[in-house]
Amino acid sequence: MADQETLKFYENQAASVFQRYESVVSEVQRYFSVSFPAGAKVLDVGAGSGRDLRELLTQGYDAYGVEPSESLRKLAIDHHPHLQSRLFSGQLPQIVLPDQYDGILCSAVFMHLPEMDHVEALINLRDLLRPGGRLLVSIPTQRPDIGSDNRDGDGRLFHSIAPDHLILLGARLGLEYVSRFDNSDSLGRGGIQWASLLFQRSTGLVRTLDRIESVLRNDRKTATYKLALLRAFCDLAEQGDKVVTWGIDRKAYVPIEAIARLWLIYYWPLITSPVFIPQNNSEGRGGKPLAFRKLLTELHRLCSEYYGDTASVFTLFMIDWKRQRLPAQIEAVLGKTLKSIGSTIKVGPIKFSDQGQMFDYDSSTRSVALDGDLWREFALTGYWVRDSLLLRWAELTAQFSRKYHPAVNAGVTLNLLLTRAEPEREQRIAREVFLQKEVINCVWSDRPLTKAQLDVDHALPYALLHNNDLWNLLPAHKAVNNAKRDRVPSPSFLVERRDALISSWQLLAEGEPRTFSNELSEALGGYRSKSWEVDLFAHIKTQAERLIYTRGARPWVYQDA
Repeated sequence: MADQETLKFYENQAASVFQRYESVVSEVQRYFSVSFPAGAKVLDVGAGSGRDLRELLTQGYDAYGVEPSESLRKLAIDHHPHLQSRLFSGQLPQIVLPDQYDGILCSAVFMHLPEMDHVEALINLRDLLRPGGRLLVSIPTQRPDIGSDNRDGDGRLFHSIAPDHLILLGARLGLEYVSRFDNSDSLGRGGIQWASLLFQRSTGLVRTLDRIESVLRNDRKTATYKLALLRAFCDLAEQGDKVVTWGIDRKAYVPIEAIARLWLIYYWPLITSPVFIPQNNSEGRGGKPLAFRKLLTELHRLCSEYYGDTASVFTLFMIDWKRQRLPAQIEAVLGKTLKSIGSTIKVGPIKFSDQGQMFDYDSSTRSVALDGDLWREFALTGYWVRDSLLLRWAELTAQFSRKYHPAVNAGVTLNLLLTRAEPEREQRIAREVFLQKEVINCVWSDRPLTKAQLDVDHALPYALLHNNDLWNLLPAHKAVNNAKRDRVPSPSFLVERRDALISSWQLLAEGEPRTFSNELSEALGGYRSKSWEVDLFAHIKTQAERLIYTRGARPWVYQDA
């Protein structure tokens, strides 16, 4: 729902806001004719003083508006009576109207919505559009007067959202990006800049993957590095939108450290296999080995000595790595291995993919930069592009192995590429935290739990995201967890259970502070100690919406028997 403190400001300051808006010409008005067909039926969302609504009418559009502030709406109608039948009450993300529109204007509104409402608001706007209809959204790109709490001096919420991130959200929901217009502030406030994004409602979510496919098909492949890099982008894009930073150059910046961590996980089963699995053409013939093979082999040796030479070495290492409890010697070799992997990424796939035109390395941020359009492809389709990458990786390895290691076929490699840490062992940490409490209730039903009844539930199903972070592991009654299975809690049900979720997270944060904060920082792209509960709830709700609306996951709501 809309931010109440922001609504309160507009309600209490309606007269001064009305006068200020009426005193200037809106910059966004110049884009009406290129955004909406002549004579189109257009809805102005957040109409305010009615200034843009009147201009739409003047330009010949069949225009209507909605405005949540009763005082502003009354002033608009009192000063311009012809708006009486055209200006209604309504606010994102729950505008309910009987009609659909050829165009929607949403100017200087979206930034006032809490982050957890962004997806729901876009769905609301999309559903108000006819197929092929246009949506024009205006958001601030620079706002120097906003504090760390995302509010200005008047208490209004200004949630920063990068234009390219909004384009990605739109693409996931069937709103195709058309164009962008940049302009200064209509009210003449220094340092404030705006971007107006034009979308069109599509009839499907089909995206082209020509550039990625071109690299896979045409680039010379002497090692598996390019496949590993593309796989990492797919996995990171699936983790959530906070993993990237959007630059003013319209590029997405991905921390190379995050990519290196994934590479270590990918290559561990391949390099530690008792059967030699060549990962470049040279080592397949007994020549120069993989750049970081020696260090990763040494890391595995140390871990085997420490944990015991068992099949669970990988899982035990992963758990202690997450918990930041690795012995000093293993920690030191891990650091060297990650550094070597990072160097390999820079001088290998970044430099040579698509003749060096696909990616760049930005040393100032220690990030890999790629075009925003390309990142959106990974975010939209990565969950099935990854499957193709794994098959090609397995086939390429078999090609390297054919002459000197004929036993290494594609099936052998594919099994190793699918190796993951054991989720049951990782759930044990959360279980131990929950069992320390004398009273613990099911997060979904409030039913009290005994030790025998306690299940540790993946809130976002493991089958969909393979996420064992503590924030995704919650206490559930066995019967409730069995009923939920691999379904995703509906966004509305998550809102209903918000307090129970936060209580469970606080238990985990107290019981495993280092692990919890580290995983939270990775998921959210940073850790704000004063508002992490709000940030995390917005993240899990957005992830649930993405799984349901773009991947077809089945929504779930608990129903008492």
